[in-house]
Amino acid sequence: MTVVVVAHIHAREGKEAETEAALSELVAATHGEEGCLFYSLQKNVDDPQEFTTIEKWASPEALGGHFETDHLKAVLARAEELLDQAPDIRTYGAIPIGGDKGEL
Repeated sequence: MTVVVVAHIHAREGKEAETEAALSELVAATHGEEGCLFYSLQKNVDDPQEFTTIEKWASPEALGGHFETDHLKAVLARAEELLDQAPDIRTYGAIPIGGDKGEL
């Protein structure tokens, strides 16, 4: 079963560029992970401090392996420096409706 993760991340004021750089490096490294089907970084057009990652993993086990990678651990180690609140991370299973357009 594939899983989708949506993570909302809020940078400290003045740390937006550093946060974007750290998250961009994380995304690039994550693309090479086995089981990573989709990993996209978004920036809120109305709030430059707000970022969102949208991820799709081949299985819960693949997602679990992601949390063991050095590149994710490195970003998490900087969370207190870069973020003004804990990330809001949610995991979902698709309810496929509408064929290709109904499932990420």
